[in-house]
Amino acid sequence: MVLKRSVAVVTDSIADIPPEEAEALHITVVPALVTVEGVSYLDGEELSRDEFYHRMPSLSEPATTAAPSPLAFENVYRRLLSSGVERILSIHVAANLSGMLNTVHQAAQAFGDRIYLFDSKQLSLGQGFQVMEAAAAALKGMPFESVLETTHFARRKVHFVAMINTLEYLKRSGRIGWLSAGMGNLLHLKLLVRVVDGVIERLGITRTRSKAISQLLSLADSWGPLKRLAVLHSAAPEEAANVADKIRHQSSSPPLVVGITTALGVHVGPNAIGLVGLSK
Repeated sequence: MVLKRSVAVVTDSIADIPPEEAEALHITVVPALVTVEGVSYLDGEELSRDEFYHRMPSLSEPATTAAPSPLAFENVYRRLLSSGVERILSIHVAANLSGMLNTVHQAAQAFGDRIYLFDSKQLSLGQGFQVMEAAAAALKGMPFESVLETTHFARRKVHFVAMINTLEYLKRSGRIGWLSAGMGNLLHLKLLVRVVDGVIERLGITRTRSKAISQLLSLADSWGPLKRLAVLHSAAPEEAANVADKIRHQSSSPPLVVGITTALGVHVGPNAIGLVGLSK
């Protein structure tokens, strides 16, 4: 039975929320677009992650991503409001990293203050954990102000670190200026990054994958006790599961092991590993 709620939560597919979690928490996810060799697909719906990573090394041109159309969000907002929801909290990928919030702003204008746009200043489950916390609060029947306060609190408590196996795809995407400026001759190395306040920051470079993952685990250990934990991967499920086993003691709930959305995979390439935590 769907619980009566006054607040609905909407996000984009960059949040990497597993479908079963989205369903349980009544989160509406609007898919981004991924274009592969001239054909556009709805992220996570029309192109499987396995198929995408299988095709990625042999693509004749780099895949690209785009936000959904404003109409896609407008239709979602209209449907939710007509169902009896009073307010919508729309939580999205960091504005510094994507044009998603610009698109959402266009869609929200028609609905006045019934739509509240929230910059997660994160991506993947760094964004997704904020969405899940907000949706859980909304399902409890909390008023909008309390749901929003919960989301702000979650944003302050999120940690995100990742190891990118090859710099080739990030360099192609041109999304990170410091990479294009000075690291083009280091494409074979493993890059460690974190996401802080909507900015991707370089933490270091290693030559071996094992050392990179060891450093990720050390960084995560510094986060302390966690309410939520996820291990992210791009076409590396077995390794991600092994990492989850090594870190599960840190979280009060079982870690999620999630293959990242194709819209992120376009930029990081295969065999990346990431850790996301939500502190207690």
